Amino acid sequence: MKQWELRGVTVDAGRPDGLRPSVDLLDPLRVLVNQAPALFWTTDAELVLTSSLGAEFDRLGLGANQLVGTRLVELFESEQYAELIDAHHRALAGSSVHFEARWAGQSFRARVAPLRDLAEQIIGTICVAVEKGQPEREGPIWSER
Repeated sequence: MKQWELRGVTVDAGRPDGLRPSVDLLDPLRVLVNQAPALFWTTDAELVLTSSLGAEFDRLGLGANQLVGTRLVELFESEQYAELIDAHHRALAGSSVHFEARWAGQSFRARVAPLRDLAEQIIGTICVAVEKGQPEREGPIWSER
């Protein structure tokens, strides 16, 4: 079975042959994470951010990995973020947790889970958040035919 392949995202118009891609087509995961309309972040076991990626960070006025080294409790110190901090503590304990949060005037739905090393030991958390837009539909997003 063939895995999906990302082709023809952009071409470098600066090259005479126009064939050299300006996006690394061999790394589709990097393209997805950097361009997806979402927030992706990871923390270590002390809940210090170790990565912060995704196109939504740009909309919030933050660059890729600009928040690395920041403790979650410093970034989200208000009592209104207690659910977010608690969700990350639960992820460190092994749970996958859904939560909602409002940040910089935007509402987000998120899921945080344990980040594990190759030995399956929990070494931090991994989280993805998407802007909360339209109300969720009832039923499946797609169905098999």
